[in-house]
Amino acid sequence: MSRHDFSLPVKRELAMRAAYFCSNPRCLRLTAGPRSDAERGLGTGHAAHICAAAPAGPRYDPTQSEAERRSGTNGLWLCRECGDMVDKDSSGFTVEQLRAWKYGHEAMIAEVRQQGWSNSIELLRSGRMTPGVAKEIIALIEDRRSFWARFDAEFPDRVRMSLDGLRHDLTRLRRDCAAGSPLDAVIVALTQTIRHFFNEVEQINLTTLRCDGCDPEWLAFEAALRILRKSIGYQVAALADSYSIPLQGEFSAYFRGGQAQIGP
Repeated sequence: MSRHDFSLPVKRELAMRAAYFCSNPRCLRLTAGPRSDAERGLGTGHAAHICAAAPAGPRYDPTQSEAERRSGTNGLWLCRECGDMVDKDSSGFTVEQLRAWKYGHEAMIAEVRQQGWSNSIELLRSGRMTPGVAKEIIALIEDRRSFWARFDAEFPDRVRMSLDGLRHDLTRLRRDCAAGSPLDAVIVALTQTIRHFFNEVEQINLTTLRCDGCDPEWLAFEAALRILRKSIGYQVAALADSYSIPLQGEFSAYFRGGQAQIGP
């Protein structure tokens, strides 16, 4: 059986629909540019089949017709490296995953067309960095004992300094997110939650406060910290679930399965 390859017009359409960027959300390499010859361009992209063009290929679907295999709906635009992996790794990529790459990328391109070119590049960059930024957010919170240590082992002033540092780190990470993007909204929500905690304990001297179940100020601090942990926990559990990132260490004991289990 002969291969049902894409025609040149279909390849051109796939490239244009992807704006000549690799559709792999973790790559997004630009696949067109100038040659050293001032009058010629250079293309480094690849039109990959979602379902293989021939029976020996990965993800071959015997129920497809020849026209369906040659159709642009069965292809996505990738850089040569990603295209090589997709075309040669028979079990590394699923049909559903590649279709998600294609339609997600094309939807993003449709959106950023309206933003102006410089903004479009920033949005593309942000999309590529998003999984890494999500991991950094989760790691920052997992590393802070303020979210999982026993209350009677906590020093309120140390909690304050830890949360101040976290706000600073979240602000730094926000620079890697496109304004108004879902991950940008997550960071804003986390910082607002921390700010609410500080508002609740504003009248308490955290420097001298110590664990004392008979001290109204300690009880107020403990209640505010309990609410903070629960709110942050739900937000981080949802973020981890969205990116399939497993929660780690002591923090995960409180929020395994998205349910905060907070106690002294």
